[in-house]
Amino acid sequence: MVLLLNALLLTACGGTGENADRQNTPETEKTASSEQSAEDDSVSYLPLSVGDAAPDFTAVLTDGTEFTLSEQQGKVVLLNFWATWCGPCVREMPAFEKLYGEYGEDVAILAVNCMESEDIVKAFQDENGYTFPIACDPEGDVSLKYPSQGIPYTLVIDEEGIIQNIYVGAADAETQYLEYKGAIDAVSEGE
Repeated sequence: MVLLLNALLLTACGGTGENADRQNTPETEKTASSEQSAEDDSVSYLPLSVGDAAPDFTAVLTDGTEFTLSEQQGKVVLLNFWATWCGPCVREMPAFEKLYGEYGEDVAILAVNCMESEDIVKAFQDENGYTFPIACDPEGDVSLKYPSQGIPYTLVIDEEGIIQNIYVGAADAETQYLEYKGAIDAVSEGE
């Protein structure tokens, strides 16, 4: 499984051009994984779709605290999967910092690092001065619950734990900030 996850992640940041991997799927057709509930701890290898319940997980943040998705009920969640070696991932990180500064605790923002050591992730976070929550997923346990075509892979999850937007790839930080902000605001307003 780890080899499969690594193979998927390595293809993520490939492509040609800045937006080669960028894809927003706000109205993706449902798959069999939509039957998976937020409380179900099983792993589905089918891609998640808009309208699916977001799989629950608990991840340890770089500050040592825990983030549990099901404890975020009542908040919009912006969930990102990334790696320090992924250029598009690194380019969009300032967008998460800006959104975290703007929304604070009103929106749960979490960036889950895929398959890298805590030392690498903490060094990256400290070097860039990022204050938004970042979790390490060195074994890929969380990432396996969120199968994707690649990274960066970002989901907007509504207050009830339902996936409302899915983004694969990234543009520049300002473009991503505007896109994510628009999605968060639309979900918050119930549009």
